[in-house]
Amino acid sequence: MRSAARWIDIGLVAPATFHATYAGLADHQVANAAPILLWGRTTEHICLGQHQNLMAELAQPLEVPVLQRPLGGGTVWVDEFQYCFVLIVPLELLPGRPQEWFEWGLAPMLATYRRFGMEVELHAQDVWLDGRKIGGSGAATIGNCAVLASSFLMHFPIAHFVQCIACPTEGFRNWMAEALSVAMTDWQSHQSVPDESVLVKVFWDSLQAGLKWDFIQSALSADEVLARDAVLPELAELDASNGKRLVPDGIKLNARTFLTEKHDGTNWVRVLTVDGKFSRIMLSRVLSAEQLEKLVLSSPTIEALQAELILMMPLGEAEYWAALIMNTAFISA
Repeated sequence: MRSAARWIDIGLVAPATFHATYAGLADHQVANAAPILLWGRTTEHICLGQHQNLMAELAQPLEVPVLQRPLGGGTVWVDEFQYCFVLIVPLELLPGRPQEWFEWGLAPMLATYRRFGMEVELHAQDVWLDGRKIGGSGAATIGNCAVLASSFLMHFPIAHFVQCIACPTEGFRNWMAEALSVAMTDWQSHQSVPDESVLVKVFWDSLQAGLKWDFIQSALSADEVLARDAVLPELAELDASNGKRLVPDGIKLNARTFLTEKHDGTNWVRVLTVDGKFSRIMLSRVLSAEQLEKLVLSSPTIEALQAELILMMPLGEAEYWAALIMNTAFISA
């Protein structure tokens, strides 16, 4: 059974206006309302997830505007080189479990990429192309609706992004830039960027085919404008004491890649993990490149690290550094 749906294009707007629009729309919808696809772009800003802490995540001070969205997920760079979309769907029209929302809601996005010849895959909440993340997503329940947001990433400015992130050392920042060049990609790295009208047509068709919706061009009603404007003051207030760092001692670069650094007095450890294994390790204690490589190749357990380190230093030191490495590394379950 097909459903009528609204396509609302708000063009290029300020960050707060964009985020307030989908939040206000979602909060204003009544049960059995038509689903909405909100389409638009926004000027550059850093966008935090709703549970993140401003002071813990970001460098201070920042010249780039910062906004905390009413959706989950981590720190993202958003600018006019992304085509953002938000699905605003009454809960009764959704798959039963929230874990299923991403597979359901992002399927038309995957179909769109494939129509352009890019064989993307869905990994949890992220879209991947050729082993790299090309898109993330966030979701929340607002009012009677589920809200699912993502974007078509035409260009990702790694250098700008890493300057915005709180980093314990410049070494950490440098590693982040290098790791992002492997963990992330964008549209222009694979083919020429299409005209917006061409992208919209393909995405529109993919949504209608995949979700069985029939779109009509729509706009915010007067009441929906008031609902949007009511949200704006909330978005303008950034509570620096709220939330926490999403990844303790570091940052998630994609679903498989984490960079962390922990300090213990003058001692420190920096670890890059990929797929739950060591990819790169550095210590403040001087070790040779060959010794560091042996640590990277070891199993990510304290016993395996101790077995390698005891060949490089006294037992007490080996136990200390093995524990500090394991306490630093983000090893997902």
